[in-house]
Amino acid sequence: MKKGRYFKDELRRLIMGYAIIPAVGFTLICTLVFLAVLLYGKKSGNESHNAFVAEELEKVLTGYEEKLDVLSVSDLLFDRDSGAAGRMAVFEQFYGMSDQLGYKADLYVFDGEKRVLLSTRKDIPDYLSGREDIRWGLFGAMDENPGETRVRLMEAWKGPDRDIAMGMAVMRGDKKAGYLIFTINSSQFKPALDRSESQTIIADRFGWVYLSSNYYLVSSSSQVLKVLETAGEYLPYEKKMFLISVHPAYRNMFLIYSVTDIQNIVFSLGLSSALIITALVLMTIWVLISTKKVTERKTRDFYRLLHVMEKARDGNLDASIEIESENEFRIIADAYRETIASLKLQMENNRKMTELVAASQNKQLETQFNPHFLFNTLENIRYMCIIQPETAGKMVFSLSNLLRYSLDGSRTEVTLEEDLEHLENYLTILKYRFNRRFTYVIDVEEEVLSCRIPRLVLQPMIENSVKYGFGNQENLRVELKAYIHEDRLIMICRDDGIGMTPGVLSDIQALLEQEENNKRHSGLYNIHRRCRILYGRPYGVEIRSAEGLGTTLVVTLPAQREEVYNVTGDDSGR
Repeated sequence: MKKGRYFKDELRRLIMGYAIIPAVGFTLICTLVFLAVLLYGKKSGNESHNAFVAEELEKVLTGYEEKLDVLSVSDLLFDRDSGAAGRMAVFEQFYGMSDQLGYKADLYVFDGEKRVLLSTRKDIPDYLSGREDIRWGLFGAMDENPGETRVRLMEAWKGPDRDIAMGMAVMRGDKKAGYLIFTINSSQFKPALDRSESQTIIADRFGWVYLSSNYYLVSSSSQVLKVLETAGEYLPYEKKMFLISVHPAYRNMFLIYSVTDIQNIVFSLGLSSALIITALVLMTIWVLISTKKVTERKTRDFYRLLHVMEKARDGNLDASIEIESENEFRIIADAYRETIASLKLQMENNRKMTELVAASQNKQLETQFNPHFLFNTLENIRYMCIIQPETAGKMVFSLSNLLRYSLDGSRTEVTLEEDLEHLENYLTILKYRFNRRFTYVIDVEEEVLSCRIPRLVLQPMIENSVKYGFGNQENLRVELKAYIHEDRLIMICRDDGIGMTPGVLSDIQALLEQEENNKRHSGLYNIHRRCRILYGRPYGVEIRSAEGLGTTLVVTLPAQREEVYNVTGDDSGR
């Protein structure tokens, strides 16, 4: 017991002797973490504000474009005989639209000769004067494309602000009735820019600034500096460092730049890094000089144990261990030898049991899939028998091929090329059922065709897109893609359907993590569970979806081209 206490006491003294260094290191690390979190917060806030301004600009311009189309069909718009009542009706309709969007605009109505019929302002901006020397402006664009909305960035009617002018040459039959124009002053978006400490610049695609709360990166001619247009996420400029976020808006006609000065954070990060490096160097020198002999003498048995345990972690359970000292390590070594002997026996028993359980679970999942698939397909054929009997016959032929393939229990794995060939039968059934409402694209790289995958994986992926994609919309497009990335086979099924509600998506994602399926989503669950049984983590199914944005399924498998044995262990799966 005396020798055992000796090791523990020595270890306690060593820890106490080096307590000050871990304290300094911990302090410096906390400082770095704080600065990193601060930088992340700046970046997150910058990107969030940038996205907000882009969404607001997109919402306003898209909304006014829609209102432009609605107002252009009004019979009172160019009717000179409607009088004050007619003008008042047009103004009421316009102001109702403006209040709905929350951003005010000005309305101008011109006849075919560019004479003012209606206006919400007494003064007419110079860019709407209709002079021939500025025909390249808004009127010229409207004349080139009558009936279409044209947008231009213009100098404001007064002051330093600018306007976004949105107009349309309105046709009545083959005759040009006049022009309908909305203008939105840049001052309307100042409250949106002032919501964050990030400085924001709204410019068109040519670099002309519409509105800006940052004049450091804007030229005297109100253009965005070239260094900002070509900048990445970080911009070093004139001995300063800026965090940059860029987002396009409204048909890519406008770019929103959000700029945050992070020079102080960069300086603090550099200083902290220098302090950390200095502390590490001093600590390393001290440890090397004062503890080399001590640690070698006192930890010899410890590293012998560690060496054997590392081999055991790598799968080598046959390594021997010899401890000469009479302390706690001797007891640990004896216990380790006894544990390894017991572990070897238990592992052999577990290996045999795992093989039996995996084979049983995989067969059970395949039998669950067949009735699920057969019910959905027969339901499609039942409808077609009523509508198009000849087409139903062709669908029955495709179904028979699918059943023959799905009921073939001799193989657990097939090549991707084989599963694609049998997927065509299911796609044929869908094309017959939905006709032109359903389209699909298969983009599979040549190198992945020989990869082996679990049988009947691709068809449930397409079936899921059809099940959750159509909803109330008329058409559905599905894209199936497969490629290899970092020795993994990635299969992606993406659709442009109605997507899933957050509740449905959450239910399916929770189901995929369960070992028992007690819900109706058997198709995706079977794919995921079979992948986990055959290959383990992290392989399986990942699902992403949002309402109105479609659904994306990602199935990840190991990229295996060599011959793989059937999980049941028989020779038929070779």
